[in-house]
Amino acid sequence: MIKHKTLWITLFVLPCALLFSIIYAVPITTVFLTSFTKWTAFIRPSFIGLKNYLELLSPKSDFWPAVRNTLIWVMLQTTVHLGTGLIVALILYRRPAGWKAMRTIYLIPNIIPTAAMGVMFLLLLNPQFGIVKSLFVFLGIGTARIPNLFGNSDYSFVTVTMTWIFYSAFNTTIFIAEIGAIPTEIYESAHTDGAKWWQIDMYITLPLLKNSLKTCVILAAVAMVSHFDVIYVTTKGGPGVSTLNLPILLHKTASLQSNYGLANTIGVFQIIIGIALVVIINLLFRIKKDTLDA
Repeated sequence: MIKHKTLWITLFVLPCALLFSIIYAVPITTVFLTSFTKWTAFIRPSFIGLKNYLELLSPKSDFWPAVRNTLIWVMLQTTVHLGTGLIVALILYRRPAGWKAMRTIYLIPNIIPTAAMGVMFLLLLNPQFGIVKSLFVFLGIGTARIPNLFGNSDYSFVTVTMTWIFYSAFNTTIFIAEIGAIPTEIYESAHTDGAKWWQIDMYITLPLLKNSLKTCVILAAVAMVSHFDVIYVTTKGGPGVSTLNLPILLHKTASLQSNYGLANTIGVFQIIIGIALVVIINLLFRIKKDTLDA
């Protein structure tokens, strides 16, 4: 009986294991191995040791601005973006007047593909024919002073960030579902004891959202490590390195320079940073849980 059970488990697990190996394990292993090689469009992979890593970590490398921008976006995504989704969830769950219309309107930007959203903002903020020009004309400001929000390094980082930072309907949906699973008796007891709405949110709702909050923080952080389409569509990492991040740097290295070995080295750092963020987030939530339990 035990042998038959083991056989069936193996048969069911085997397809998943094969798919994981083909889609994830083999490519990731290839990335790690080829990061130690010189590999271009005209040169076969040849082992060069740590030269790619040393080149990437040199002080004048674009790698450092890319890491800085990536980590700043991770921080903003896990605070402002996630916080917006949480606040909207707490509001919508109370079902104020017009909450259905608000929920629908808030969901619309998340239905639109992110690349299309980038093109939309690129056209809307175009200094020649976008909404910025119309606004300047309406206010009586000379059109010669219209800033190129995506093309000026003083504004580009903030402008690119604003194209997605407040659109957090995915997180809002998760939080609303989690709040709905909280027993109503808990809230009724809190109301009976005279607790105010902010005390209920602070001491009941938020602690009970810990698991879903951790999941959303991890998803938000990892998403920013691999964020590509909006940045590529709007600025391609420019002007200069003002909006450069690791995926854009990897793309430029692989497509423009045809340096696949160095590009895979960047990919290795992406994987390492992603794993490190997941570990740190798990540790932070564990420390918070231990503090609350104490």
